[in-house]
Amino acid sequence: MSSTPPSISLVEPKQVGKVLHLPAQGRAIVCTDLHGNLPDFTAVVEAWRAAREESGDAVFLLFTGDLVHGPVYSPRNWPEHLGSFYRDQTEEVIDTFMSLKEEFPQRVFTLIGNHEHSHIGGPFTRKFHKDPSETEFLEATVGPEKTEVYKAMFRTLPIAAVLGRGIVATHGAPRVLEAGYDDVVNVEYAGHEDKTVREMLAVPVLGELFWARNSGPLAVRRFLQRMQIGEQRNHIVIYGHDPVRKGYLREGAEQLCFSTSFGLKNEKKVYLDLDLSREYRTVRSLRYGADILPLYPELAAKKRRRPSSLSGVADKG
Repeated sequence: MSSTPPSISLVEPKQVGKVLHLPAQGRAIVCTDLHGNLPDFTAVVEAWRAAREESGDAVFLLFTGDLVHGPVYSPRNWPEHLGSFYRDQTEEVIDTFMSLKEEFPQRVFTLIGNHEHSHIGGPFTRKFHKDPSETEFLEATVGPEKTEVYKAMFRTLPIAAVLGRGIVATHGAPRVLEAGYDDVVNVEYAGHEDKTVREMLAVPVLGELFWARNSGPLAVRRFLQRMQIGEQRNHIVIYGHDPVRKGYLREGAEQLCFSTSFGLKNEKKVYLDLDLSREYRTVRSLRYGADILPLYPELAAKKRRRPSSLSGVADKG
């Protein structure tokens, strides 16, 4: 096990095994857990295109996983805890993402989430579909040929990203107890189809990055140190997986969990607009209205009762 990655000098993105590296220049638009929500996907892409018009080509788009598998309820039966109503359009989301990735291969990226993993070696997910599972439902819907195309793409996805000057992005909370950089780089996705979610939680790297909903500060600090690139220290980790009803949640100095889509009302959804040349030393350096932005600004503005209130803030730790 290697505890320290090699020094990597970047002017362009580089993927080393299952770890994506973005350079310390330009901007990154980062969003979480769309779960087949095509309108939210479109809004995120529009925000990225607007950032490109403003700042030029060096603007990256990063999803943190779980693009696939959405609810199947009608508007009448829509559960309140799922936020604003939408139709599951996973196929359209993935097809559009792949087209965008083909057009901008060095600017558009996604991590793999536990729902993508269910198609290439993880336990089938049953958040909405019980029998058949969501995994089986999607594959039956798109057919065998497109299923293989999707699987091939999912196998190439990184599980973590190191961004700019000291930011690490993961899908879930990084409760990584012992694994080092090499373990993350070389992790294999296959072979866990028969495990339960409880059993997956005990699997190093995969269970720790796909399924964990929280992590202690000591574990996070050690993980950030093990993912360090050369002399550049890692200070914070950003992730999704668990919906944050008010938009984002700070855990101590190192962790920011935020929600772009799934489980939220439209006025609460947020994404990140990161300056990759800046060194964010704590998550409190990420400010609402500057680095944390509402996905639907007009709706968010209507919910703000007074100018000094920060809609979407839910700090803890």
